[in-house]
Amino acid sequence: MKSNPFIVRLFDPLPMAFACDLYQRLKAGKTDPETRDMLRKALVLSGLSRKAE
Repeated sequence: MKSNPFIVRLFDPLPMAFACDLYQRLKAGKTDPETRDMLRKALVLSGLSRKAE
């Protein structure tokens, strides 16, 4: 199975425990504030976040 390059780029720089927790939360469809904060942090760590210019 071929991996989505965006997903690989998002999860590769994350610590394993953090990545697993975030993946499980997203897979379960959670949208609570903690999950959103984790996703924002993951986007920043991976360099995929939008930056204001």
